[in-house]
Amino acid sequence: MKKILALLLAVVLCVSLIPFAYAADDDPVHAEGYTETGNGWTSVVTWMKNGDLNIFGKLYFPADFDETQKYPVIIMCHGTDATHATFEKGQWPMVMARQGYISYVFDFCGGSMNSLSDLTEMELSGETMQRDISAILEQVKALPYCNTEKVFIYGQSRGGIMAAMAAGRHPDDFAGMVLLYPGMGMIDRMIAEYPDLSAVTGDTIVDNGHTFGKVFLTDVYDWDVAGTCSQYKGNVLIIHGIADKTVGYEQSLKALTEFYPQSESQLVLVAGKQSVHAFDVFWKPGQTIAWNAAVDYMATEVAR
Repeated sequence: MKKILALLLAVVLCVSLIPFAYAADDDPVHAEGYTETGNGWTSVVTWMKNGDLNIFGKLYFPADFDETQKYPVIIMCHGTDATHATFEKGQWPMVMARQGYISYVFDFCGGSMNSLSDLTEMELSGETMQRDISAILEQVKALPYCNTEKVFIYGQSRGGIMAAMAAGRHPDDFAGMVLLYPGMGMIDRMIAEYPDLSAVTGDTIVDNGHTFGKVFLTDVYDWDVAGTCSQYKGNVLIIHGIADKTVGYEQSLKALTEFYPQSESQLVLVAGKQSVHAFDVFWKPGQTIAWNAAVDYMATEVAR
């Protein structure tokens, strides 16, 4: 109990200067400081800010967390129509806590209809997501127990390309990056669907079967994905299932060879009929392969 209370005190002290909402609704499990424990981990609801916007998230700590020590911290970015819970279903913050790392899982502002953070899906854009990541990065690095030289970023699906873009924009701030079936071709696909921006009428667009606000397209129309992502010179781990029909593994192979050719980056391909999109959420054998690859990667990069 003393250890948990000390952990909560450390969290409160870290963010006490930041005014933020304590819950998006009346559910106490979404309230600031709500704590849960499990096998080798403790999670604490920790709201963060992006300007005036409130970002819901949770910090996952190792069970033996010591607030006087410095820890590597991982920022985990979810994909389309998802929330922080997708990483939790895949056990990612729990696995990393058992390895001695802290993780922050969060909901992008407007990231889905189930997001607990501010904004609606119609207000979501590539730039709002980039601002969320930048704001979280700044606040994570301000945590007294964060090893600022060992901040990592993970991204699933659309969160993968957002993580890669963020690393390219902040190449000196991330010690490493893990991309899970990243939607690296998302921007190119959208531009191909809407080659004449001036011809886009109305307030919404449809991309890959999902309806978004027009700003979702206009904000990224001039993005130089390859040029920005390739600014990150660290080692990247990409994990992709070969049966993925939502985001083909060829996108990850292209990213590995074109964006990160001069590093020791690697692509782990997961085989099997169930190696589909988001396989790590429900398929135990694939989970284990992905976890082991990430654990080995983290051990190597943290030791550098």
